[in-house]
Amino acid sequence: MRLVYLLFFLLAVSVSNAQIAGYMGKRCVIGYSNYFMFAPKGPGPMSAEPSNEFSATFNNAHCLNIEYALNQRKMICFSGQYIRTGIAYDDGKVGDGFFAGTFNYETETPYPNNNRYVGIYSKPALLSSINVALGIKSFGNGFIAPAGRYNKFEVILMFETVKYDNKNFEHQDPNSGGFVTGNLGTGEYAYNNVSVAYTVGKQRILGDKIVLDYGLRFAYTPAANIVTLAGFDTVKDIEDYYRRESRMRMFRQQLINFHVGIGFLAF
Repeated sequence: MRLVYLLFFLLAVSVSNAQIAGYMGKRCVIGYSNYFMFAPKGPGPMSAEPSNEFSATFNNAHCLNIEYALNQRKMICFSGQYIRTGIAYDDGKVGDGFFAGTFNYETETPYPNNNRYVGIYSKPALLSSINVALGIKSFGNGFIAPAGRYNKFEVILMFETVKYDNKNFEHQDPNSGGFVTGNLGTGEYAYNNVSVAYTVGKQRILGDKIVLDYGLRFAYTPAANIVTLAGFDTVKDIEDYYRRESRMRMFRQQLINFHVGIGFLAF
């Protein structure tokens, strides 16, 4: 009988761990977070300067998160995100913005196929994005998920929509050489994008229930490649133009942000 007790004791010791994942038996965190950063170039969704100028705003993204501790040092993270920002209209001018100089001229048709915008430049085109993200948080030595310092790697699928004023464009009349006003495109286009992100952060648990999360987030959207960033790519129509512009704007929006979140230990 003593041998049986000894065998049970050795088995219990072999499968036991002094520290288990989670906090007070709870592994799942449900919460809200926001990543944000001052953006001198902008624009935001409400107001803008022409595209060659700076339209200071704040980039931000709203996130609903579900995170679950897989073991002592790792959490799997699911997130739904919403971004709303702007794309400035191009007036064809160069050199009259923040770095104003002696070069200040107009190109007649800054948009594809001999078109130019003649509407209200202070009201930007709207760019919104609904994102779905999957990530892994890895906690450092000496910490047990969900509390402590962590590194987070994340892949974000982005479903973007651009809405612009398509009724105030002029195009060149091939017969007279002058410009006539007309519609350009449908006024709304949808695009798909992807981003990869890395966050350095820390989580604290307050009152055994509330989870405070903060850190710094870096992200890159591969669709905004070197050719696009340098402005050397060409576009064939207005849909292609806004595909490029949405990628450029989302690249700036995603690049670097502060991250702050709050959640609760659910189960």
